[in-house]
Amino acid sequence: MSQKERPIFYRQEVNKTIWEVPERYKSLLPVGSGAYGSVCSSFDEKTCRKIAVKKLSRPFQSIIHAKRTYRELRLLKHMNHENVICLLDVFTPATSLKEFNEVYFVTHLMGADLNNIVKCQKLTDDHVQFLIYQILRGLKVRPRDLKPSNLAVNEDCELKVSKTPPVVIMASNLDYKRLV
Repeated sequence: MSQKERPIFYRQEVNKTIWEVPERYKSLLPVGSGAYGSVCSSFDEKTCRKIAVKKLSRPFQSIIHAKRTYRELRLLKHMNHENVICLLDVFTPATSLKEFNEVYFVTHLMGADLNNIVKCQKLTDDHVQFLIYQILRGLKVRPRDLKPSNLAVNEDCELKVSKTPPVVIMASNLDYKRLV
């Protein structure tokens, strides 16, 4: 079994916090933050695409935080639907277990959440119809707290369910107990 070569990391301060990410992820810019972490947009030089990098807040400070981190990673790893945010990469800058206190998730970058969009502009009937269609398609994986701020939308009006925990998995072909 061959091991993947460890990437070279660089450090950048974002909103008074040090981010340490692989060199392939350039131009970190803050996008937002929440209870579980902060998100930056970035450019992935390997794929030539804009992506989102989420730095988890204190992922191992307690058993509860560690379980939440593990659960989110396991769920994101199994997401494979065009209307649900999926995991593109996961990494840590740590080189030993003793240093392992940071985890970063990489996902597709979406422009805004639906909550902000409906606050800023009036949607046409066609937009509403298209968004509802995408929500219903994405509901195979349904966050228990489904609300506009958990729905990410890009400039092409493409929607993805974005917040994973807490979640109820509706797909019939998954082994639920193994995921959580």
